[in-house]
Amino acid sequence: MITIQTVDDNHATLKVDIGTPHFTMVLGIEMLIEALIEEVKDLTIDSLLADLKRIYERDNKKEE
Repeated sequence: MITIQTVDDNHATLKVDIGTPHFTMVLGIEMLIEALIEEVKDLTIDSLLADLKRIYERDNKKEE
């Protein structure tokens, strides 16, 4: 099972139960993308992926 909870306007938590199959996680991602694109006007898969990449790189910046 995959659970998403809002902490506040800028934070959320994600819990993925041990043993959740990879394919189930990918389907969950696809469903979230679909919901976002339907909800947000002018959002495209390309702009969403660019936003995700930017956020991921910001939050996982490696010290050099």
